[in-house]
Amino acid sequence: MRSKMILLSRTIFYVLLMAGATASVYAQAIPADTIASRLSAFAKNNLQEKLFVHTDRDFYLAGEIVWFKVYNTNSINNKPLDLSKIAYVELMDESGKAVLQAKVSLEKGSGSGSFYLPVSLSGGNYQLRAYTNLMKNFSADLYFEKTLTVLNTSSKPDNTSSVSAFDIQFFPEGGQLIENMEGKLAFRATDNHGRGLEFSGIILDQDNNMISRFQPLQFGIGSFIFTPLAGKSYKALIEIGGKTIAKELPVLKSGYSLRLLESGDLIRVVIQASSGVPSQDLSLLVHTRQDPKVANRISINANREDVIVNRDKLGDGISHFTLLSSTGIPLSERLYFKRSAESLNFKISAGQEVFQSRKKVTLNLESMDEKNEYSNADASIAVYAANGIDAPVADIQSYLWLKSELRGNIESPGYYFTNQGERVKEALDNLMLTHGWRRFVWEEVLKSKNVSMQYLPELEGHIISGKIINEQTDKAADNITAYLSVPGKKTHLYGAKSNTSGDIRFFTRDIYGLSEIIAQTDTRKDSIYRIEIASPFSLIPTFRNSYGKTFNEQVRLQLLSRNISMQVQNVFAAEKLRTFYPIKVDSNAFYLKPDKKYLLDNFMRFNTMEEVLREYVVEVPVLRQKDEYFVGAIVRPFTDAVPQTVEPLIILDGVPVFDKGNKIIRYDPKKVKELEVYMKKYFLGPLSFNSILNFTTYKGNLEGFQLDRRATIMDYEGIQLKREFYSPVYETESQLSDRKPDFRDLLYWSPEVKIDASGKKTISFYTSDQEGIYTIVLQGISAEGRSGIVKSSFQVKGRTIAQ
Repeated sequence: MRSKMILLSRTIFYVLLMAGATASVYAQAIPADTIASRLSAFAKNNLQEKLFVHTDRDFYLAGEIVWFKVYNTNSINNKPLDLSKIAYVELMDESGKAVLQAKVSLEKGSGSGSFYLPVSLSGGNYQLRAYTNLMKNFSADLYFEKTLTVLNTSSKPDNTSSVSAFDIQFFPEGGQLIENMEGKLAFRATDNHGRGLEFSGIILDQDNNMISRFQPLQFGIGSFIFTPLAGKSYKALIEIGGKTIAKELPVLKSGYSLRLLESGDLIRVVIQASSGVPSQDLSLLVHTRQDPKVANRISINANREDVIVNRDKLGDGISHFTLLSSTGIPLSERLYFKRSAESLNFKISAGQEVFQSRKKVTLNLESMDEKNEYSNADASIAVYAANGIDAPVADIQSYLWLKSELRGNIESPGYYFTNQGERVKEALDNLMLTHGWRRFVWEEVLKSKNVSMQYLPELEGHIISGKIINEQTDKAADNITAYLSVPGKKTHLYGAKSNTSGDIRFFTRDIYGLSEIIAQTDTRKDSIYRIEIASPFSLIPTFRNSYGKTFNEQVRLQLLSRNISMQVQNVFAAEKLRTFYPIKVDSNAFYLKPDKKYLLDNFMRFNTMEEVLREYVVEVPVLRQKDEYFVGAIVRPFTDAVPQTVEPLIILDGVPVFDKGNKIIRYDPKKVKELEVYMKKYFLGPLSFNSILNFTTYKGNLEGFQLDRRATIMDYEGIQLKREFYSPVYETESQLSDRKPDFRDLLYWSPEVKIDASGKKTISFYTSDQEGIYTIVLQGISAEGRSGIVKSSFQVKGRTIAQ
């Protein structure tokens, strides 16, 4: 039923397009070269990022750690892109709920992180997705996604791999079946996990005459040549899974068709129009990832026009052949894939195929381009026990050039790159016919309309967003100043001013791990407002059908052994697995260097803050009128100016205090370690201060200080801390004979394999006590945008102990 509805909706769509084309014949025509220039400008003005994530494996047990590396590239040329400094990585369950989330720091186009999978995590298929703040302005279909399978051995496994439904769809070449026009009719049959199915089918006309037989070529996908005749109706009968399924094939009486016929280096674009369509000039636009390659004006004579396109004109990867009406309405579209002549070829040499347990393994890595010349590379590597699971590895090359440009699940995308020959070429073309999609909307292009940038690129650090609400009206408040701070010994203070929608953005830096944040307005004048902090993670669910894994009994026994090994490691190496690299951040306050700094322990300790300030902080006058205080600061606007007393910004452990100093005067000075005085005007984003008094306590946690009730106080997860990968060393005899078990089955993981222009790098690690076959996966990208992957393996056997 779903396939029928898809075909019907597609037919209705093209009928409406034809009606729109008829109605707009007399509208202003748009030349082909104008369309091309607008598309080029659109791509330039709406830069899109594309992420790829390499995980150490695709299958895990609850209680293990997922290690990953994020690569950021330009979606136009697939070259590394140093733009966003934060990537958002999530692990989503099948209901679309995020079970784990992280903000990962990006530097020069890449970054790394990890997820600890709780032992209580349910088994099943999870979707790992990643995106940047900038990517949230575009379709969520552009987010990186891959399936991770998690097995929880303490709970009854869910049979996620059972087939409960079939999905069969038909895809006419160019988008529509038209009477008396020959063309390819592609099809795809998948199960409820998105895996291709084997089947056989026939096409019947309304008199039950068999017109054609068909069956898939690869992964449930295939195509055949079909010419629907006028006055006839057609249906497909499919034999699949012991069932017979009938599908109607809607046919249009009139319209346009677009076919591609390839011969050597030439592509013949066959454009046909039925006699019922209005006469108009058309445009043929060919672009590779929004980079126009061909823009031709088309005048159809005798209902057909052929255009010859040289393959050399096309960019590498997927190109779109689009037929547009005289006013720019897309009428027909076809995708075409051109293999890239460029590649990044990795080599791994271990020197031997078999190693004993607890022995050093040295891997010599090489990276070369398609000319066998050494090349730089930013790569990541994983070495893990195969455990009998021979699953395809998600690789950066097939993702950047293929999977990221197509909608829906692509089964084993690496197949189209690691194999050659006519069968693979035909399978790849069938994939183009069944997964058509583009990264933009033609209407926006033709109107030269840029995408609304609701989410700004995080060029320097994480942006914390929120909204200011008037508590009396419960509506957004405009032009209100807000402050965000992170209590601590390092002064984190950020300012923002709300726009007409009440939105605020704090441009933060160096907030790592779980922290407490405090957001507030100046309560002396803005006491009726509250601040709501928004989640930076995308609220759009994108979980798609995933491939379930089936395991035979031998594999299940190996997984049980792996589970025991994991538990042993979690016991004996618990502290090692929870070790994080130290954070390298600037310890200075946001204003950098103060004019005066007072360490209170260097002076006589007084019982009140008033005495402290009056006795030896000469730059800070204290005025009192009855029970009200005013704490000021003496500044000179310029060198020879008369000193002036101004109202300073008062900060305690990084948090502004808005009451002219009354609260700070009443605070216990014995809890304060130091006071810094900044005696000049300072600008912080949209904010400005006449002077700054920065009080810091010994504990850095506002000890005993009562904040205003209107302040928003919340725990906030900053940029993820980098977990240190645990890899023991066995260099000495005592280390070799250590009776502590080493049951690691992930021997090595490094997200930062930086190979310089020499094209060579050496890494080393030690085997564990676990025997078996180990897989090595190395993949990455060069600065020029070449990408590649290589797999290798070696065996580990137990040590021979001398008697």
